[in-house]
Amino acid sequence: MKSAIVRFVLLLIVAFAVVAAWLLVSGDADEPEATPLRARLYTASQDDIVNVTVQTEAGTVMFERRDDGWYFADSPVPVNLDRWGGVVLLLSGPEVERQLAAPVALSEFGLDEPDIVSVGLEGGSRVEVRLGAETPDGRNVYTQLEGKPEAALVNEPWARVLRRLAAEPPLPYWYYCVDSALVRLFEVESADGIVTFLLGLAGSDGGPPDRVVQGDAASDLTDAQRDAVLSVAGGPPGFDPAIWPEGLTPENAGLQPPRAVIRVTYELAVPLEDKRAVSAVYAVGERSAAGDGYYAATPDSPLLLTFDAAWVEEALSLVGREFAGGG
Repeated sequence: MKSAIVRFVLLLIVAFAVVAAWLLVSGDADEPEATPLRARLYTASQDDIVNVTVQTEAGTVMFERRDDGWYFADSPVPVNLDRWGGVVLLLSGPEVERQLAAPVALSEFGLDEPDIVSVGLEGGSRVEVRLGAETPDGRNVYTQLEGKPEAALVNEPWARVLRRLAAEPPLPYWYYCVDSALVRLFEVESADGIVTFLLGLAGSDGGPPDRVVQGDAASDLTDAQRDAVLSVAGGPPGFDPAIWPEGLTPENAGLQPPRAVIRVTYELAVPLEDKRAVSAVYAVGERSAAGDGYYAATPDSPLLLTFDAAWVEEALSLVGREFAGGG
């Protein structure tokens, strides 16, 4: 009897051992192969990044981190968060697709006249990345760290996003100055009335049905009328955002109530995933203390704006013109 029990216990032990071994083997088979981590061109903690300068043929733009977020350097204007999202993560360092030897001639990789991304860190240190030409397949970009003779390939989208910061600075939507061809609605309201222009919308005949609405009347715009509207629809050439000066209130700036209200809707030059067009509203007040502009404000920003005086007067003149009915 005892021998039978012993044999039974031994069989259970063997069975458990077989099952455990099978689980171990099958578990290893399902385990994905480890992928070696790629080296980074440089590594910086996002929390340590305090400023960045991007210099390309299109221009130079500088940004700095403040207590409440990122701003254009030496300016009260914040970055457009829709455009800025993910930029600081990119600045923490790109993966190296391939390490290269030092080029015999910098021009070989387009590094003789490079675009430059300079990342400032806490404590005053700085990382400078030189961006050269794209590889023939367009997938990567030749890069070089300042002070390092060797070059490296990094992913082209990384370089493209950072280069675009200089070519198309991430200004907030209320910082309104765009190609007038992108404007779809331009409306001016003042004590003299209200006039609304619908521009560049797809018509049933395939052409742009540029129209004007004044009160209950609406009509197509003539070419001359359309040109007059487009000359101001893109926004003021002089645009000065600033902290409100001490002693100036919305009332004595003529903004409560406003002298006029301007509304604009424009398409984004490069649409975002969830945005193809944006709208902005501006209250326009009295002439500025300097006399060369008009005070303005928008609900999208706490800053005091100043619009070019000639632009404001031209925009306000549209209200008094006879457009509707072909006038």
